[in-house]
This record gives sequence, structure tokens and C-alpha cells, in this order.
Amino acid sequence: MIRPRLRYLLLFLSLGLVASYVSVNVLTSYSYLPSGIAISNYGFPLPWQTVSGTLCGQSPSQPHDAYSLLNGPCFASCCVTTYNLAFLLFDVLFYMGIGYLSLLSYHRIMRGIDRRAFELVSNQQSEPEESANVNDEDQPG
Repeated sequence: MIRPRLRYLLLFLSLGLVASYVSVNVLTSYSYLPSGIAISNYGFPLPWQTVSGTLCGQSPSQPHDAYSLLNGPCFASCCVTTYNLAFLLFDVLFYMGIGYLSLLSYHRIMRGIDRRAFELVSNQQSEPEESANVNDEDQPG
């Protein structure tokens, strides 16, 4: 098992924070409540930003021209944004775990390649001595 050094932990932490910040652009779920409130959750894998607001719908009895005048308050800011910091922490840890596992698998692959290369080099070093003896005997002196 590899123990990550401080620089790797700082790298994974910064990459986890950036990845979590970028993941807020992913709409995780969208739902309506019977009271007319729409709830949108953002963040991946856990939704850590919630945007809720009232829906402004057009009544069938209203003419289309009067819609903007009668529902004027609907164009004002009507949304409430809340953040779940525990889910944000889990998202950051999730992305840090991905970085750590990537580093761990990279080291295992490199260790396997080094081991195979060492075996090939050690096998090749013993062969030239045998072939050198055969070549010396075949050549006329």
C-alpha cells in the first residue's frame, strides 16, 4: 500500500475541490412539490447545492398578452439556494479517492513493468555468454 506524501494529498485535495466545484453544473434531480415549488439539486455524486423556487404558470383564463403584466412578481428573484456542506465534503473525498486509486494503480503497473524488464534484462545477460562461446568455436582461428 502506498502512503501518499503531503504534496500528493494537497494535489488530491485541490483536484477534489475543483472537480466538486465543476460538478455543481450537473443537474442531479428536479422535482415539483404540490405547493408549486420546484426543487433542483446539483452536484455529483451527491447533490450538495439545492435551488428551490416558485413556479410561475399561466392560468388558462388569462390571455397571452396579459401574462407578463399579471405575473410581474414572477420575474423577480424567487429562488433560494442552499448548500449541504457534508455532501460537499463527501464529494471532495470521493474525487480524492479517485486520484489516490489512480496513483496506486499507476505505481502497481510501473512496478510490474519494472519487474518484467528486470527479468528480461537478466535473461538476456546470461544468453550472450553462451552465444559468445559458440561463436568463438565456429570461427577458424
